[in-house]
Amino acid sequence: MATRRELPADVAAAFDRAPEARDRFAAVPADQQAAWLDWIDRARGRRARAGRIDELIRRLLPAAVAEEEVAEPAGPPPERYWWLWLVLLLLLVVGGLLAWYFLSRGSDKAVVPNVIGLREQQAAIKIHDEGLDVLAHTAPSNRPPNVVFAEKPGPGTQLGKGQTVTIFVSSGRLAVPNLIGLQEPQAVQKLQTLGFKVEVKRVASTRPKGIVIDQEPVAGVTAVSGTTVTISVSSGVKPVVVPRVVGQTQGDAVQALTKVGLKPVLQNVPSDKPAGTVVGQKPPAGKEVDKGSKVTVNVSTGTGPATTTTTVGTTTTAAGPVRVPRVAGLAQTPALRRLNTLGLRPTVVYVRSSQPANRVVSQSPAQGTTLRRGSRVRVNVSTGPNPQPNASVPNVVGQDQAAAVQSLRDDGFKVAVLNRPTTDESKGGLVVEEQPHAGSSIPGGSQVTIFVGRFSG
Repeated sequence: MATRRELPADVAAAFDRAPEARDRFAAVPADQQAAWLDWIDRARGRRARAGRIDELIRRLLPAAVAEEEVAEPAGPPPERYWWLWLVLLLLLVVGGLLAWYFLSRGSDKAVVPNVIGLREQQAAIKIHDEGLDVLAHTAPSNRPPNVVFAEKPGPGTQLGKGQTVTIFVSSGRLAVPNLIGLQEPQAVQKLQTLGFKVEVKRVASTRPKGIVIDQEPVAGVTAVSGTTVTISVSSGVKPVVVPRVVGQTQGDAVQALTKVGLKPVLQNVPSDKPAGTVVGQKPPAGKEVDKGSKVTVNVSTGTGPATTTTTVGTTTTAAGPVRVPRVAGLAQTPALRRLNTLGLRPTVVYVRSSQPANRVVSQSPAQGTTLRRGSRVRVNVSTGPNPQPNASVPNVVGQDQAAAVQSLRDDGFKVAVLNRPTTDESKGGLVVEEQPHAGSSIPGGSQVTIFVGRFSG
């Protein structure tokens, strides 16, 4: 049996004003009383509560009883939650609209597929099938040539159709690591792990024994897997500094070289210097070599033109003055060829300009300036009004022409080749200079000019 609850103060006060209602409420079963009181307690705010108390009194008064013709008052009226249904209906409408919006836009979206490991053409087809564009960028990687080794943005990214996915395609070439300062076993292991072959050359040095002091190709040069990298490793033996013997007599030169433990190799060459005078040497003075190394000494025969002094490995043309030609306004390649032919050394700098790309916009020194052969001339070349993003020029000095051209093209650059005479047979066919120089940041697709040594005997 339900327990009768104590009346709240405001309900008791209302009954005090209507004793008939109070007596009738007292006759109502306990569970109905509890239902009425709970109904009143659920009212929101004072006004709503007072309204519900009035409703209770109205139903309990005798007049209400006669009108409704019931023996006892019914329970409290049902709660009106119509506003909840309205909120629910509103949520359903909003949800439907959102679903329609996203579903209708679904056809404008695409998910970036995973193309890593595919060949460039297959990867491009797969990306195009998703309604996306492709931009291929060739870069060094240990993956086989023409295989995608990275993509940006990554697989699974959602993009709008027509947006671009950049794929990075392996050139099949790797950057030679920096080995200077490493112990020989570390350097060898590092090269072999990357797929390079190793040739160890032991040289005299003041560095501790077993330390790599030089390497060829230099760090940063890209090369195909299997390329031989020569590392010069310190033998721990103190080196001998080659003395300067050019200008001495043959006898004095031999004595100076043998005194420090070097072996002179004499070679007669035509020269306008007096017979028996040393006019060239290799290695040059100041170079550190192993004790017992050979030094080639060029000795004048007393006959020969006065325009050339021969030093083993180089040719020095008579240092007559050269007038700087006008190259501003020319295309880059003809301008560099003109300077190179005169024995001048161009330095290329790319600059922003509204002029067509690859055109020389200015030079320094100016036209007509007199310089010695071998002097530098700065050439400012236009990038054009809409240059591509910058890229770093790889180091190709020391590579053969074919490898250098391929390396530069793999990095997205155009290549121009100019010849430069040399009497050093070992440099024939190799790049002796590049412009702009290695490490320069220039617009992608720009021209890099390589100067290839041509042995002239």
